[in-house]
Amino acid sequence: MSQCIEVVIPVHETARPLERGLESVLAQRSELAALGVKIAATVVCHNIATEAIKGSLTPSLASDDAVTWLGHNDGTRSPAGPRNAALDRSAATYMSFLDSDDYLEPGSLGAWWKVAEALDAAAVIAPLRTPEGTILRSPRIRPSKPAVLDAVKDGLAYRSVPYGLLRRSALLACGFRYAEGITIGEDLEAALKLWFRGGRIVYPYSTPAYHQTDASGTTRVTSAIRPLAEEFLWLDALVQAPWILSASVVERRTIALKLFRIHGIGALLRRGSPQFSSGAPVWSEDDRAAWAQARSHLLRLAGGALPALSRRDAALGRAAAEAGDDEQLRAAVVRYARAGRLGEMATDRPAAMFSADSVLRHYAAERLRTRSGVFALG
Repeated sequence: MSQCIEVVIPVHETARPLERGLESVLAQRSELAALGVKIAATVVCHNIATEAIKGSLTPSLASDDAVTWLGHNDGTRSPAGPRNAALDRSAATYMSFLDSDDYLEPGSLGAWWKVAEALDAAAVIAPLRTPEGTILRSPRIRPSKPAVLDAVKDGLAYRSVPYGLLRRSALLACGFRYAEGITIGEDLEAALKLWFRGGRIVYPYSTPAYHQTDASGTTRVTSAIRPLAEEFLWLDALVQAPWILSASVVERRTIALKLFRIHGIGALLRRGSPQFSSGAPVWSEDDRAAWAQARSHLLRLAGGALPALSRRDAALGRAAAEAGDDEQLRAAVVRYARAGRLGEMATDRPAAMFSADSVLRHYAAERLRTRSGVFALG
């Protein structure tokens, strides 16, 4: 066969539903073979004995010739190391990364491959089905459903994880690599670099999806509240990356805006909202200083300002940079929640109210996306 797709699945404990994910890959073998494509799965046993993981599967699956078993011991909980290890040893045409608690829908790999080949794509961004069964409305693709996506115009920064089908030669060419040594956000820069510097990026409209689940239990690394400085280690590295320092102001601003809205405001709301509170202190002087630095990083990345930021996001960002304890942060989050429709829709700078990145324009585009079926279920 002339081409090969390799699906990489890191796993670090026997309780993960690896069998389901692995079967979802191998079940597509016949369909891909008919297309002249070989399927291979690499299970990276992360800080756990390979035999222990094999023992959690049926004997036929554990001994399947299409599965390669790779051990990787680095003493960390981040999946970056095992993913990079698989990338380093791969000779496949395309790669796809699958979390051990997720699975691929029937026919997905073949459908994505056809789109990748037809459009000579560096990457196919997978439709992402949530545990609730809906397709994630991200990235912010134009309602016209362009064949090849534009990193800025189609809001590729809003897809934080590189799920899909990735041409290995494009990964190597742009220096794609997961960030090792951090416990959260290890895929953020890798995905951004691929979307903005990897080549032709496409979305396979109405095809089968990558299916996320909520089967990870309490062991998922990203579920914990940790010191904010630790949570934003990825940002410290990102703002120093040569590729982003040489990016245009428009590119840097769209990236910074997304990071502020999703990761910045998200981190503040998790700590300041009562429903996320465990009763333990969630905000310290160290957290305040870490947020002030993160906010400064993002503003500098954007060229000094984020005009399209909503009033309520901008206000919460400023307040958190001054909040010295839980009470002050929670008061700022209460004000955020009470900002109303105007606070959500109006921009921090009135002149940006109708700009392409404004909330108002996004909501208008969402209605058009629904009408044109950008995220129609496959």
